Amino acid sequence: MASSPSSPGASLKLDFLIVGGGIAGLAAAYILAKGGHQVRVLEKSSTLDLPASGIRVPPNLSKVLREWIGEEKLASLTSLNQGTPLYDLLTSRRKGYNPWKPVVMRETGGDFLLMHRADAHKVLYDLAISAGVRVDFSVNVASVEPGEPRPRITLANGQCFTADIVIGADGPCSTVRRTAFELENDLEPTGMVVYSGTISAQKLLKDPVLASFIQADEWPIFMGTNRSVCCHPVRGRKELAVQLFWPDERRPKGQDPHGPWQNVVATSELRLDDCGDIVKRMVKLIPFFVKTPWMKRKSPLEDWVDDSGRIVLMGEAAHPWLPGGTHSSSMAVEDAVVFGTLFSHLAQGDQIPIFLHAYHELREARNKTVKDKDVESFEVMWLPPGPARDARDANTPSEDEDVDEGMLKEQFDALLEIFGYNAADAAQEWWMDWGRLSQARESKARYRLVDYMKK
Repeated sequence: MASSPSSPGASLKLDFLIVGGGIAGLAAAYILAKGGHQVRVLEKSSTLDLPASGIRVPPNLSKVLREWIGEEKLASLTSLNQGTPLYDLLTSRRKGYNPWKPVVMRETGGDFLLMHRADAHKVLYDLAISAGVRVDFSVNVASVEPGEPRPRITLANGQCFTADIVIGADGPCSTVRRTAFELENDLEPTGMVVYSGTISAQKLLKDPVLASFIQADEWPIFMGTNRSVCCHPVRGRKELAVQLFWPDERRPKGQDPHGPWQNVVATSELRLDDCGDIVKRMVKLIPFFVKTPWMKRKSPLEDWVDDSGRIVLMGEAAHPWLPGGTHSSSMAVEDAVVFGTLFSHLAQGDQIPIFLHAYHELREARNKTVKDKDVESFEVMWLPPGPARDARDANTPSEDEDVDEGMLKEQFDALLEIFGYNAADAAQEWWMDWGRLSQARESKARYRLVDYMKK
């Protein structure tokens, strides 16, 4: 049976406005509402039903979703990832296999699952609505400004809203970041883009070679020069999600790098000269792709909380991710869980800035560690010919190779830091070690003042 986030509920209830109804925004809305707060989400798009592809659900995310919706529901929406076959992109030759050992996964407390992004989005939306969250679509936020003390949101149509706290969960090109923090968009293109699409199982099963990709509990990766392709089953094997990590060869010179964040492009736009037969056959079955550029900030954001202490950034508004990265969704949900868990302990107004800065402190280092490892794991798939690629290939285990105890321990140690993390536990640990003690000290000081005034 599904269970709600484990928290006693806040003594002091706040009004939250969340700009952005994506993964981070809806997860935050749900856990805050379950903690007793009033939450409203303002989403720019007109619907949840937007073009999307697959996401990876590593153990640090799957155990959160399992707690929220239950084992049975989660299993109906996902496939188990038991291993990653590695192929040469140009020749289609199988080069090795990285198993996700059950003994390692058990220690993390979750499973490594494969899911359609739209299904994850819908799950979080349903949870938020069930908890009493109001979600407004087709809302174009023009600006967010600090107030005295309540911040104010102004829409493009001139309408205004205020709240106790505003959360900017509006993605890499965040309006909240630009207006409330007065920071210009410093995202710069890396030269790489991600093309995402899906293929129906009905089409795949007509091709004996491609059929195996929808039938296996695996996440195959095709490794090439400055590019790679990955795919995996979604929606109970009814579709195959496909993502191409590609050089941005089609961006015209002089085109604004800060233009539309995502574009729908025809499959005919993709150059497949460096691809083997398998990937070419796979891509031809996809009518269109969503093209998302990989952008990086010139420098990391110094503070996720504005000077007023009432406006905060979350998800990719705070830390843009590699599109299609293994942990893009898990980091967004972890942000939300830490934030919501902290605010489930809210008892007095002077805790607000303390909790906001604790959220930033708890999440910044974790995000950097995971992002660096996520990017590294993808970039190793794009290596050009040379010593680095040769070393990678030499260290890639074959499918029939037994993993010895030493290698298993090395794999376990490397994965446990990432996969074994529990966001709610991290927030609770901070509360027990610091937050609860500071509240007790504040309460004692207040009581002493009251006693003194009575004398």
